[in-house]
Amino acid sequence: MFCMKRLVSILLFAVSAFGLFAQEVVIDCGNPALRDYSARYFGKCGEKVATSDTLELPFFDDFSASYMYPDSTKWSDKYAFVNNSCAKNPISIGVVTLDALDEHGNVYSTLPYGMSEVSDYLTSKPINLQRNPSDSIYLSFFYQCGGNGNMPEYRDSLVLQFYSVDDDEWSSVWRVSGGTAMDEFEQVLVAVKDSVWLKKGFRFRFLNYVSISSNYEPSWQSNVDQWNLDFIILDAGRSANDTIIEDVAMTKNVGPFLKDYTYVPWRHFISKGREAVYDSITFTYANLQNAVHNINRQYDVFDKDEQSSLIPARTYIDNYCGDDSENINANEEISYTKKFCYLFNEETYQNDDSAKFLVRANLKTDVAQARDYYRWNDTVRFYQDFKNYYAYDDGTAEKGYGISGQGTANASLAYKFEPYMTDTLFGVYIYFNRTQNDGNVKYFYLTVWQDDNGVPGDTIVSRLGVRPAFLNEINGYVYYPLDTAVVINGPFYVGWIKTTNDMLNCGLDTENDAHDKIFYNVSGTWQNSIISGALMIRPVFGYEVRNYASAPVTRISQQCSVFPNPASDEITVETESDIDGVMIYDSLGRLVMQSDAAGSINVSSLPDGTYFVKPYSDKKLFETAKILIMR
Repeated sequence: MFCMKRLVSILLFAVSAFGLFAQEVVIDCGNPALRDYSARYFGKCGEKVATSDTLELPFFDDFSASYMYPDSTKWSDKYAFVNNSCAKNPISIGVVTLDALDEHGNVYSTLPYGMSEVSDYLTSKPINLQRNPSDSIYLSFFYQCGGNGNMPEYRDSLVLQFYSVDDDEWSSVWRVSGGTAMDEFEQVLVAVKDSVWLKKGFRFRFLNYVSISSNYEPSWQSNVDQWNLDFIILDAGRSANDTIIEDVAMTKNVGPFLKDYTYVPWRHFISKGREAVYDSITFTYANLQNAVHNINRQYDVFDKDEQSSLIPARTYIDNYCGDDSENINANEEISYTKKFCYLFNEETYQNDDSAKFLVRANLKTDVAQARDYYRWNDTVRFYQDFKNYYAYDDGTAEKGYGISGQGTANASLAYKFEPYMTDTLFGVYIYFNRTQNDGNVKYFYLTVWQDDNGVPGDTIVSRLGVRPAFLNEINGYVYYPLDTAVVINGPFYVGWIKTTNDMLNCGLDTENDAHDKIFYNVSGTWQNSIISGALMIRPVFGYEVRNYASAPVTRISQQCSVFPNPASDEITVETESDIDGVMIYDSLGRLVMQSDAAGSINVSSLPDGTYFVKPYSDKKLFETAKILIMR
C-alpha cells in the first residue's frame, strides 16, 4: 500500500466493462491568490522588507489588519500566509497559516520525500524586553492543527523559539506534534522570565516541520501539513491565568450576495435583476469575554470601492430596516441575518461590461476596549465583482480535484452551468494547482457538451492540444480559448477529456459547494461527484478576453490513419510514432472499446454506426479519426 498523506478523500469505483480501477481524488494544493499577489508585491517593493526601530510592548496581531503576508511592521519574513479560509472556527477574522508553500505560493522544491523537515517561519521584529522578571511577561497565542487544510502527521510539529541577543542563537521553548485534527483553536501561554530573554532585541518565531509523501504520483505532489495561528499577544503584567480576551470580533466575512453563483457577467446580471441577489446579509461574530455585551450591526455599500467612492452609496444601521441592537452572551458566537436593502446599481456602470461593488460591514459595541488595536476585527470587507464569466467558487483553492488512477486516460470531467441569457461562449478560465516539478502538466482536450436531461450529452466543441499553464492572471486563473466561439442558449457543460492516467489537479474551493454540477465519465457512463466543493472553472461569455495571454496550445502534429473506412469486422490503426493504446468512442462520446496497441483491431462486436478512433500516449497527442462501421 503506497503512502498518500495529502490525500484527503479518495472515492473508488470499479469499471466492470474493462476491469479498470479509477479514482475521484481530492488533495491539498498550492495557492493561486498568493502567487498572483507575490508577483506584484515583490515586483513593487523587492524581497527585502525595510527594518524599523525595535518594537515596544505590547505586541499584538490577530491578522485581521493584514492581507496575504504578515504585517511588515511586526514580522520580519513573508513565508506564512494570512487568510480567511484555512482555519475552522477562527478566534477572529483572519489567521496566519504555516504549511509547505514558500512566499510565492509554490511547494518548497527542497523538501525531501518521507522525511520531516522545517518549512515555513513566522519571525517577529526585534522587541524591547529590557525588563525585570517581576514584570511578568507572557506570550500567548491560539493554534490549530489542520483546520480546513491537510492534517500534520505525528512526526510533523509546530515549534516556538526565542532568540537570545547575547548568544545570537535560537532556542525551542514549546512544541506540539501533529496527528490529531482540530476543529477548534487551543490557547497557549508561555512565560518569558529567564534573564537570557529579557534584553532589547528579543525576538520570537514559529516554525513548522512538514513531510511530503513518496513520489508515486507526481501530479499529487502539492501542499501539506497546515498549522493555523491566531491572536498572538506579548505583554507585561500578565499571568498563566490570563486567558480572557476583552473583545467582540467578526469571525467570518459577509457575502457573496448572488444566489446561484459567486460571479456572473454584468450584462447577464442586469437581465436577471433583483431575482439574482439574496435579500439578506449575515454578520458572524463572537463574544470572547465572560460578560454580556450589546451589539449594533451596520453595513455600507460603495458603488466601486473606498478609494474611488469615498462616500458610500447607502449606509444601513440596525434600525434602518426595522431591526434593533441585541445582546450577545459570554463566549457566544452569533450569525445574525438582516435585510440586504441594496440592489447593485445599474446606473453606475451603464456603458461598462463589468462592475465592482464593495460591501463594508462592521460592529458597534459597548465593549470597554482594553486595547484599541482590537478594533481592526470589528470590520470586514467584501467585493462583489461582475466580470465576463460565471463561477461557483470564491477564487481560493483549499484543495485540488481530479480523476486519477489506472484506466482513467481518456476519462472526461464536465461542469454544468446555466446562463441567465443567450450569449456567446469564447473560452474558459481554469486554475490548475502547481505541483512539484509540474507533475500535472499533461495534455487534455478542452470540451463543451450539450445538456441531455441533466447529464452531459453531445459534444458541442472540443479543442485539442491544451495543457495546464501557470500564469499570474486573475488570481492564478489561466484563460483557455475555444477554437470557435459558440452560442449558448441553455444549460451546458465545460471541462476536459484527459490523455493520460495522471490527475490534472484542478483547484477546488471547499468553502462553496457545487458538487451537484460536477460529472465524470470513465467507462461511458456519466456519474455525479459526491465530493463537496466548487471547481475553479469559469466559462467566459460576451466578449473575448483582452490583454491577457492565453494558455499555451500545441497543435496536433501526430497523424492517425484508420482503414478500411467504412469497416465491417476489423480495422487497422497506423500512427507516426509509438502509442500506449487506442480508444474507440460511439457518436455520443461513450467509450465502447479499448486496445493496448495499434495495428489490427477486431470491431465485429460493435453495432453499425459512426465511431471515433483515438490513439493515446503520455508523450504525444494524436488526431482522432472518424470511421463508419457498416455491414
